[in-house]
Parts: sequence; C-alpha cells; structure tokens
Amino acid sequence: RPEVAWAAVAYFVMFLGVSIFTVYLPTWLERDLGISGNELALMFAVGGIANVLTGPQAGKWSDRIGRKGIILLACIGLSSLMLLTVPFVTNLITACVFFFLTMMLVAMRISPFSALLTALVNDDRRGSLMSLAVALGQMGFALGGAIAGPLFAGMGYSANTVLGAIFVLAMGLIVWFFIPEPPIRTTLAAAD
Repeated sequence: RPEVAWAAVAYFVMFLGVSIFTVYLPTWLERDLGISGNELALMFAVGGIANVLTGPQAGKWSDRIGRKGIILLACIGLSSLMLLTVPFVTNLITACVFFFLTMMLVAMRISPFSALLTALVNDDRRGSLMSLAVALGQMGFALGGAIAGPLFAGMGYSANTVLGAIFVLAMGLIVWFFIPEPPIRTTLAAAD
C-alpha cells in the first residue's frame, strides 16, 4: 500500500533531518560559543524535560483534533527554529530555550506520527510496520550523522541547520499529502 511506503519514508526523513541538525550542535556550541560540557548536559536535560512534558499532551491533542495538522505545525515550527539557531543562539540561556522548544516540537511530531502509523494497518500488521519504521528511522539518523560531519567541516553549522530544516519540512509535507488521516472518534474526544 502506498500510504505505508510513504509513512516509512517519512519516518526515515524525520530522523535524517533531526540527525543532521543535532549531531554537531554540541560541537558548534562548545567551539563557537564556549559552552562547556556540563552546560551542554544541562541543555540536553532541559530538552528531555520538554520532550517528556509535550509527548503525552501531543498524543492527547491528536486524538481530539487529528494528527496530520499537529505534525505539519510541529514540522514548520521545528524547521523555523533550526533556521534561527545560528543567528539567535548566542549563549547558554538562549541555547537552553531553543533546545527546549526544539525538543517540544520533536515530541509534537513523534507522538501523533506514531499514532498515525498504527492506524494505517490492522492489528496483526502493526508490529511489523512499527519495526520497519523504527529501523528506517535509525538508518535515517545514521545517514544524517554521516552527512552532518562533512557538511559541518566544509560549510559550518549553518549548513547543517538549513539542510536539517529542509528534511524536517519534507517530512511534514509527506505526511500532509501522502498519508491519510483516520477519522476522529468522537467517543475518545468526549472521554476527557
């Protein structure tokens, strides 16, 4: 089925874009802005908190209002943040704020997208689809890391942010145009 193939491609592209952006983010922050290893650890902790706080809420919202709109909105927001990283992140405070927002938007994509994937196939095929999607996501992350290094070395971190943003936006467009939205079940929306 084409929508299953597109879903797998979207998962690959999702992790590819995030990897291109994230892998050399700490190197750039440390080398160009002088942020220490301990401060980077704090930034990643702040990002983890954003992810934990946002993921369940995004899943709940997607049950009520649909998944595709949330995914596309998160992709647009994440692409914008990526493009604004180099001009606006100038110290630890702005790095933490940007990374909090980045991880919030990452969580806003993953929870609804996982729910969208599970609706594409019957129960007896769900495990296979999720396994395929996760495997392709890991391949995307690995390829993104392989691309990120030469890109960073040759053109600087700005190039990583631009290419990462392009792939993140591409993921949102793939979901929007090629993956069907399942009907919203009003009984779930009324349950809370």
